[in-house]
Amino acid sequence: MNAHSNPPPWPECEVAVLGGGPAGAAAALTLARAGRVVVVLEKSSYDQPRIGETLPPRARSPLVELGVWEPFIAAGHLPSPGVLAAWGAEELYQNHFIRNPYGHGWHLDRQRFDAMLAQAAQQAGAQLHLGAQVTSCLRADDGRWQVMFTSGGQTHQLRAQVLLDATGRAAQVARQQGAQRINTDRLIGLGGLLTVRSLGCDPCTLVEATADGWWYSACLPESRLMAVFMTDADLLPRARSAWPAFWHARWQQTVHTQERLRDCAPPATLRVAAANSSRLDRVCGSGWLAVGDAALSFDPLSSQGLLHALASGLCAGTTSHRYLAGEAAALGEYASQMDDVARAYARLHAA
Repeated sequence: MNAHSNPPPWPECEVAVLGGGPAGAAAALTLARAGRVVVVLEKSSYDQPRIGETLPPRARSPLVELGVWEPFIAAGHLPSPGVLAAWGAEELYQNHFIRNPYGHGWHLDRQRFDAMLAQAAQQAGAQLHLGAQVTSCLRADDGRWQVMFTSGGQTHQLRAQVLLDATGRAAQVARQQGAQRINTDRLIGLGGLLTVRSLGCDPCTLVEATADGWWYSACLPESRLMAVFMTDADLLPRARSAWPAFWHARWQQTVHTQERLRDCAPPATLRVAAANSSRLDRVCGSGWLAVGDAALSFDPLSSQGLLHALASGLCAGTTSHRYLAGEAAALGEYASQMDDVARAYARLHAA
């Protein structure tokens, strides 16, 4: 879409954040606390089920730095004492968090977690628009961004000096600016929420490998369990109607996952989510930065997805604040930091 030839006055902000997930909310919270005028455009209303994740113990550091540690603990996420894994053999081995200096991890209710971060950003002064669909995002002659979006059945517009792309793997803004996505593999996850019928559930995350993929399962609050089969995209049937049979057949190939899910009601629906390792060839440019999965995305085995979202959100917020203060070198430093993260992850992925 093109900008109007005679547009009405555009409301001004310093930073527009496209995407209100953990990375976007962390960046907005950091900026709002620094006194910046921030607007967050989130396409959901935090009311749809999201694939749950296990947050590793060291996530405590960014949560404390963001000032949300107490509301996070009060939200009732389930403790995760460790990871059970059967990889290359039927025997389970355990990576227990008992020796971790940060304590245990957590099995997240993602809706609750994402909404909590967004609310913290809003309470700090960020303006939050839910159900926002961006229809136009253009750079004006004066270098400012002109963003048009719909929300609540109405069309809105704003101008921003800096744009943060927190749109996930789609990286909508970055790709519009010419950035290219580099994919390392084709991993996807086919998963669903199950209801636990029996009393109790092992609080450890369970990982189990099979011939053509691997399983991840973890208990969630309110007697629910998330079970996801990870495999290559080309192995998944094209017809959505064939997914339940495919999922069930792979479940029957397991030992420990089959035992864990035996007393669970089957998932009402199955969803597919990209889970491959990928990155942008450049994560920032004049007046824009990519953050979270938009910049770098990780294999779920690394347990770094949400941790990276929070850490990169903090970093992008600080970088944007410095950039607005006239520190032109801030963007280059952000790019170098993301390069360091990508190199460290590449070594981990190879291992």
